[in-house]
Amino acid sequence: MTSIIVFLIYLVFIYYIGFKGYQKINTAEDLLVAGWSMPLYVVAGSLLAAMLAAPFFFAAIGSGYTTGGFEGTATMAGLGTCMVLGAFIWTRPLRRLKGWTIADYYGLRYASKKLGAYSGTVMAIAFGFFNAGALTVGGTYIIQAIFHLPFIPAALLFVLLTALYSIIGGLWAVAYTEVIQGLLSILGILGITVAVIYSYHDNIFHPDWWNVSTLFNKGGATFWSLYLVLAFGDIPAADLGQRVAGAKNPKIAQQGMIISGIAVIAISWIPGMLGEAYKFIYPGSQNPENLMLTFAQGYFPPIVSAIFLTALGAMGMSTLAACFVASSGVFTKNIYLDFINKNPTPKKLLLISRIGIAVSAVIGFILAINFQQIINLAYLAWDIIFVTVFWPLVLGPFWKRVSTIAVWASITVGLLYYIITSIVGVPGWTTDSTGFFGLVTDLWMMPSISGVIWSGITIVLFSFIFPATPAVREMFDRQKDASLDRVDSPNKDVKSGFGAHAKA
Repeated sequence: MTSIIVFLIYLVFIYYIGFKGYQKINTAEDLLVAGWSMPLYVVAGSLLAAMLAAPFFFAAIGSGYTTGGFEGTATMAGLGTCMVLGAFIWTRPLRRLKGWTIADYYGLRYASKKLGAYSGTVMAIAFGFFNAGALTVGGTYIIQAIFHLPFIPAALLFVLLTALYSIIGGLWAVAYTEVIQGLLSILGILGITVAVIYSYHDNIFHPDWWNVSTLFNKGGATFWSLYLVLAFGDIPAADLGQRVAGAKNPKIAQQGMIISGIAVIAISWIPGMLGEAYKFIYPGSQNPENLMLTFAQGYFPPIVSAIFLTALGAMGMSTLAACFVASSGVFTKNIYLDFINKNPTPKKLLLISRIGIAVSAVIGFILAINFQQIINLAYLAWDIIFVTVFWPLVLGPFWKRVSTIAVWASITVGLLYYIITSIVGVPGWTTDSTGFFGLVTDLWMMPSISGVIWSGITIVLFSFIFPATPAVREMFDRQKDASLDRVDSPNKDVKSGFGAHAKA
């Protein structure tokens, strides 16, 4: 009962913030990018909360429980790495081009609205559907722990609460509440860490779980596949892009990514350690992804447990809400506005944005109740992103020769390769080697790893065969214009740029 009361109190708070956000929202830009007004502490706090979202942390603990300490570390370390890398790759270029979704980078940098819609569709499917489904599963675990409901009713309640909150307050409400949620979550995670180390210090950090040499032979394939897909594959994350697009200026966007990324890396070892400890405390668990909740309820006093569960639930809600907002932003800007209705009224565009949030919520719910596991859906989302839109975003800010045709080809080759090899397997070789060659072989046989190599080769070859047009080279120069970073409050310029994008 204590957990229910605390959670209901928190719901009152976040819906109050949502209502305040509703009062600020007059246009689709206000809903989806918070009016380009987010200060550094909000951007950094929101990004930190996104990376420490309970579902991802649960999945990391599950990996640690079933595989090992390093494998449990890989998820959070990869997420932190991707934010630091993203800070130096695309945050400033995206803002300088006046993009308000990360898919806008592809459309603007390569001078093709169709390419923006194509890449945006891939992102919306990966993050708005599969990643939203993964987050829904994790949030459902928390609702089950609080309300003692079966999985499907708990999932429905979690999605309804989150979708309504997103539709009302948009990114403004999501980001501002995440600052508090991020702080509460860090305190809760550190509290559980201290409790586990204090009570079970003889059963953690065993050499066979933390032997670095295992990472460089055949047994290290699981770690590297988890880490690489996140550290690199999650760089074009749509929900991260949405938060960055809402920052006051490019400098704040970059600093927020760096601060939050370093913080996540600093605590990335905790899920692996907790997975190791829970393997001793709860041997033979059929679903290790929810053992953190079990431990909190059994170890802490009811009020402390209730606050911790509420903080985790709130973070799950806000991160899922950001997925809804990001996928809706892609549809609203890169599909509806660019191709279906180029001159809608502000009220109609706002309505379309809210409908997009609702659609993403419904599809994420359907996927969640069919999979009922975080890790499978989450890595499916990141795999898709890695093999498709990774190279155009990573090469675009630095290589002037990248052409529109090359980007089209790279995304398509990566997507087709991933789909086909996921069904029939990766063509290649097998080996009995347990050393480094065995590690490379195992990685190659994973569709996401070999797929990103083929999509990378494709974008390089096509860029040499089909050179970039003058319009594409002009946008390359614009994204390098550091004078655009000096705009502290770009609302007017961005909105005029938004209108220009719609008419382009």
